Amino acid sequence: MLITPSLLHVKTRTSRNRQDDAVVLRPRGEVAAFAIDGLSADAVIARLDASVLRQGGEAIEWQCVRDDHAAMAEAGEWPDLLEALRFADQERSMASGGRRVASLISEGIRASLLAALGRQAWAAAHSDLARFEAVMEMHPEDYAAAHLLAQAHLDIGCAMHDAATRGQLSRDLSAESAAHFAAAEDLLTVFDPIEEMSPLLAGTRYLLVRGIEDGALLCRDWFEDWCDLDPQDAAVHATHALHMLPNWFGTLNTFEKEARRAASITQEATGKAAYAIFHMSAAEALGDLIPTLDVELFIEALVDYQDATGCQHRTNVAASILTGMVRDYSLAGPAAAFQLTKARAGLSDVMWNRLKEIHLDCWAYGADGIAFALGQVFGPALKRGARIVRWGEGLGTRIPRN
Repeated sequence: MLITPSLLHVKTRTSRNRQDDAVVLRPRGEVAAFAIDGLSADAVIARLDASVLRQGGEAIEWQCVRDDHAAMAEAGEWPDLLEALRFADQERSMASGGRRVASLISEGIRASLLAALGRQAWAAAHSDLARFEAVMEMHPEDYAAAHLLAQAHLDIGCAMHDAATRGQLSRDLSAESAAHFAAAEDLLTVFDPIEEMSPLLAGTRYLLVRGIEDGALLCRDWFEDWCDLDPQDAAVHATHALHMLPNWFGTLNTFEKEARRAASITQEATGKAAYAIFHMSAAEALGDLIPTLDVELFIEALVDYQDATGCQHRTNVAASILTGMVRDYSLAGPAAAFQLTKARAGLSDVMWNRLKEIHLDCWAYGADGIAFALGQVFGPALKRGARIVRWGEGLGTRIPRN
């Protein structure tokens, strides 16, 4: 997918007709908590006639965008890349699944750098940084070039900071991490996100909070600026949520207040979705939903989260989360009866009315979790010999004729 101002439809390559081939689900039976009353996971999966994909069309589309612009960067097509980046940013162009095209373009352009950082190949990373410095020298008044260079500094600074916390770096390299944050800060003081009307710059500036002295004081103001520029972008809330956790600038109580505040700020754009995004991000970081979660509000927010895009990617993500909640509340016993009832109702709504195809990459517990979810929602019909099929806007059951 190539983005240029002359292509007002935004896309040149999409995931249409490019989905992964259907796969055969194979439960591993490794999680006893996913046992299904009266049915085996294999028996449930054997009754599933809906499409199952390793990866949904949304994720494939995102990778198309990255790959196309990574190839342009390798070819040195910088004027076109910067123009594409500005255009997608200013138009708030959205790929399937709600991902911002400008961010995907930027990730593609920085693909070589990010790969080097993943290997902790610091020399290769600095070589890529030099490339972005050269682009900035050629385009000193272009905020897209400033974004790329500042973001590259932050990528390196964050990678070094993370390695330092694991005791893998010397003090000299830890100090270099701070120098990269300082360099990014200097760049971003020249280009103001509000003046440029640029969510991309706002997101890059926000990441400074990880390495500057006043990060704890500035993160809320910069979060609001980013929200004002693009209130529909889930990445805004997901990023801020991580910094409101205790290992950054928050506590569990303040996290809950920030989640509700974020939902209030963006109520007109996406309903209560921000509340769900906050808690989903926390669960991903911590391995579990945090104790302050308001189950009723969260399930309502999950509906708004899905409605914001209407895509199958978010529907699969929601189904996986609700499946884990049903499992956990079932294990908790009578004390969690209310929460279990709400979670089961939410899961039933998703499966009956929203889930048209299963994206395996979205399910935290793979085929075992999928079988458990199907058993929870369609169990009685399955025991009567029903098969699970695509039905309207979701899944349903059909009793085969003898």
